[in-house]
Amino acid sequence: MNTKRFYGAALMGAILVPVALTACGDGEDNPLCCNEFKAGATISANIGGSAESQVAVQAVADFAGIASAALDDISSACKAMASDLDAPAATLDAAEKETDKQKRMQAYCAAAVSAIGSVKAKASGTLTVDFVPPKCEASLSAKANCQAKCSASGSCDIKATPPTCEGGSLEVSCKGSCEAKAGAKLNCTGSCSATCTGKCTAEGGVQCAGECNGTCEGNTANGAASGKCEGTCKGTCSATAPNVTCEGSCEGECGGSCTGSAEASVKCDGECKADYEPLSCKGGELKGGCQVEAKCDANCDASVSAKANCSPPSVTVAFAGAADVQAAGKLRATLEANFGIILAFRARLEGMVKVTTSFSANVTAVTDIKAACIPPVVAAVGTALADAQAAASATVSVAGSVTGG
Repeated sequence: MNTKRFYGAALMGAILVPVALTACGDGEDNPLCCNEFKAGATISANIGGSAESQVAVQAVADFAGIASAALDDISSACKAMASDLDAPAATLDAAEKETDKQKRMQAYCAAAVSAIGSVKAKASGTLTVDFVPPKCEASLSAKANCQAKCSASGSCDIKATPPTCEGGSLEVSCKGSCEAKAGAKLNCTGSCSATCTGKCTAEGGVQCAGECNGTCEGNTANGAASGKCEGTCKGTCSATAPNVTCEGSCEGECGGSCTGSAEASVKCDGECKADYEPLSCKGGELKGGCQVEAKCDANCDASVSAKANCSPPSVTVAFAGAADVQAAGKLRATLEANFGIILAFRARLEGMVKVTTSFSANVTAVTDIKAACIPPVVAAVGTALADAQAAASATVSVAGSVTGG
């Protein structure tokens, strides 16, 4: 980021608008006050400026809100791991007293990294951490709605000009048969015509090899209501047995085709043979769509990237030949409870950091909004970029302490 340009813009805004923001009430209509901008909030048209500038301000609000929330959530996960692993009380107290959110997160995560290393060494043996890397889902409708605001026509036909999902899969809602594209696997949520590898919900039962939320007829670790089922699960099975057909709704990889109807669509990442609605870009980078001005489109990308859905993955931890069983048990319990949160934020923040260069360069697009709002918007950009980069660095550090990479 060009810091001279950023601080120059902030200084010019401060010179042009000598505002005492603390004197402004929430409902006050004062040209010297900015109540129209808040990180994480939806920006109203009352902030003024062109449609393109309002898109830019909304992107700043979205990006800043998520970046700030990431500091809090990552702090909580690191605090939990450090506490569970008996990090020194003085270290945890010092982190809690830190008033700066970035420094608090960094202190808690440093404590977690240190505690993880100590307990791994104490437990000894071989640590195995299994998880499926989270794939963030960026909303196509959010991208299209944003591009509509950038367009002179005020509209964006997502079907006529669908975006692409580079490096990932484009998910659609299909009202007919959805089949795998050439050379690809088919993932879907709906009725699968063949084997289902993943989650299956079937009232009549399905051969299960995972957690059963319902009734398990066969071998189960935790009784009939729930638990690891190695029999027939009447309800929802988190992982089906190999080569099993799901006579219900499959959520995972389908060995045949997924079929929907006019009344009940299926969600899939294959080729839809009927009417469909584009949904999301999963595990890739959303590109293209309606033709709009480049800066406005970049701001849309920043907003959509910040609001992407990145669900924490399920984490399974195992030790082989642990010298200290109690230490191994503590580490396993806290990683299975908290490490998925770190992994999900690492995936989200990687996507956010990718758009920071174009995002920070577009600060000049907001010069025609309400004058009193220019300084806080410009300041929010700098804070958001710093928060995102600090949070991303923390997730990488914690992940490396667990997996060694």
